[in-house]
Amino acid sequence: LMRDGNDKKGDSFMSFKRPCAAVILAAGKGVRMKSDLPKVLHPLMGKPLVTWVARACRKAGVERVVLVIGHQADQVRETLGPDFEYAEQKPQLGTGHALMTAARQLKDFTGDLLVLVGDAPFLSAAVLKKLIRKHQTVSAAATLMTVILDPPPAYGRIVRDEQRRVLRIVEERDATSAEKRITEVNTSHYCFDAQTVLPLLASLSTDNDQGEYYLTDVIGLLSRNGKRLETLSVADPVTLMGINSRSDLAEAHVLITRHIVKKHMHSGVSFPNPEGVLIEPEVRIGPDTVILPGTLLSGSTVIGRNCVIGPHTTCRSARIGDGCRIEHAVIEDRRVPSGSTVGPFAFLSGE
Repeated sequence: LMRDGNDKKGDSFMSFKRPCAAVILAAGKGVRMKSDLPKVLHPLMGKPLVTWVARACRKAGVERVVLVIGHQADQVRETLGPDFEYAEQKPQLGTGHALMTAARQLKDFTGDLLVLVGDAPFLSAAVLKKLIRKHQTVSAAATLMTVILDPPPAYGRIVRDEQRRVLRIVEERDATSAEKRITEVNTSHYCFDAQTVLPLLASLSTDNDQGEYYLTDVIGLLSRNGKRLETLSVADPVTLMGINSRSDLAEAHVLITRHIVKKHMHSGVSFPNPEGVLIEPEVRIGPDTVILPGTLLSGSTVIGRNCVIGPHTTCRSARIGDGCRIEHAVIEDRRVPSGSTVGPFAFLSGE
């Protein structure tokens, strides 16, 4: 379901047959979030949405990551810092135009290019490695990540010929009634041969319902030019879940928390009411500790063995020793010695 919360690189850059870079599409406003904050900066488990995708790329062994930004670009740059390259898309004329914007920084790049959306936090390094390796094994011009969903949602449909070869992707708003019944849908995650695909971007047009440059039209261009197209079908649709609204964001928090709690339970930690806690991925908890409802554990918090934490307790980057009892308390950046009792109604901050 989710990957590790750390920021370590995974496989080395040379684990792939060819160099691989990534372009992450992160320019949109996210209208359905009803927020002044750009969608890709909304926090999920304490980290901006887009960093989940970027970290998956790094863990997969992709060293060069270009973020296409647009809405409140300066705020995105300031928040995410110098770890990434940035390409500013203005005006925003669609996903094809977004890749055109990034292509200016990639004109000398020879290799394979992941193109990913920035609001898919469950996209894992393992899936990205599968996508890259399948693409490189068959020397495809493009490899699309797809999923079978029945009934299909309002995503682009994968149109194939009688031999099951990919012909094109048709967006739902432009699809015929027959095409709308296709259950194989586009996930908006791709691996492209950069030297084949980037020159084709100049051939895209805005002759569609939205008057935009669709990245999906590249697939039809490649097909008509006789280029090899492949797909990687992903079995678990949660892996590809996009965050488009605050309800999606809340659902993502629930899914990740459930996974984290289960991992800690397997390590000997008790949760009498696991739905009533929020624990970020980097938190460590010793065995025989009990986490009671209303507890928030975040940042680099470490909790020792045989503790009782909660109810209604917040620990942010705290260090809690063994055998502590902490209830109705807030502890921030503070060490608590083993055997301590804190609370109720205590606030501890700093050393």
